[in-house]
Amino acid sequence: MFHFKTHFQKIVRNQMHCVWSPRCLYISAVTILIITVVLWCILPYNYSNIMTTTHCDTNTRSQEKYLLFPMFTIISGSGLGNQLFEIFSLLGMAQKLNRTAIFNKRDWFLNFRLKTVHKKIPKIAEQVVTMDIEPSKTMRFINPPACCEYSLPPILSCEQSQFLVVDGRFFQSYKYFSSMESTIREWLTPDDEVRQYLGTMIKQEDMKRHKICVHIRRGDFVTDGQHAGTEKEFTKNAIDFFNEQKWVRKEIVSQSKYQNEIRIMPTPQDQPFKDLHFSQVYCDTVLITAPSSTFGWWIGYLSKNQKNVYYRDIRDVEDSVKYQMIDDDFYPRSWRKMGMTHPRSYLDPSTLPSAQLQYTHLSLLIVIQTLIAR
Repeated sequence: MFHFKTHFQKIVRNQMHCVWSPRCLYISAVTILIITVVLWCILPYNYSNIMTTTHCDTNTRSQEKYLLFPMFTIISGSGLGNQLFEIFSLLGMAQKLNRTAIFNKRDWFLNFRLKTVHKKIPKIAEQVVTMDIEPSKTMRFINPPACCEYSLPPILSCEQSQFLVVDGRFFQSYKYFSSMESTIREWLTPDDEVRQYLGTMIKQEDMKRHKICVHIRRGDFVTDGQHAGTEKEFTKNAIDFFNEQKWVRKEIVSQSKYQNEIRIMPTPQDQPFKDLHFSQVYCDTVLITAPSSTFGWWIGYLSKNQKNVYYRDIRDVEDSVKYQMIDDDFYPRSWRKMGMTHPRSYLDPSTLPSAQLQYTHLSLLIVIQTLIAR
């Protein structure tokens, strides 16, 4: 007859014996070690243990001083536009604070992600060295959480710790790297091979025409509940004044009175830099229809004439980024804002110098559409 109670007691005794046996202790130790290593590898570096008592010391030390960010956009795998903002802001802030920009070598997950960044933007990633930080010689400053405002407190200029961590996310303000504009353009200049490729993207007879580049961003911006994607009415009206290729053709091109002067240019998903390079070489004017698109922002920033960059007023749309944005910190002063509620802010040819943007046979409209998150 089977006695359940006796059998259960036997199992418990065997398990208790196993817990204290060398074999079970060894297996437990190895399991704990493996779990620890895995967690250490997949989790970003924990900066919360670093002191936050920044203070101003006017006695300048002669030692080399370094600046680093946690690099949230790289760790999270954000799009190219977000990563460019964070890397250039790190370099620009380091220059303003007379420090050297670095990546944290102790952050295993960051260094794993950096392999992709080096492949995607090698010239830029090379500007930041990777090195160990010494926590006992490190101070941490907690940056405001908003994505799109400029924050550089004077106290950081006289903080003498060897390593300074500015703990924040995004750093999306051109003011961080305003002194590096010409250098950034030089780093991002396409080489001869890329220029040759760009030449195949536009017809020879269109080369000398005034090229107006309209950035279209829908995709996840339409469904994520946070951003405002390109809208039909605004884009059509702006164009008439001044993955979704099917959507662009149906909703924008087919209803524009300038449809014969429009070219749609979808860039390969694995080559987002082609859009930026195209803007550098060919875009005389840029229209950003999704106001919080950082990729659209870079198309505008790298275009040929900064006085001919136009963007939709983010206050006119349901875009939650506007609650984190200081407009003057995000959009350069030379750019022009347009809005549905302010008709005179459209591309009215009479308000433009020399009527240079009037739609004639000399002008060509190019639609640059972002098919994926960049």
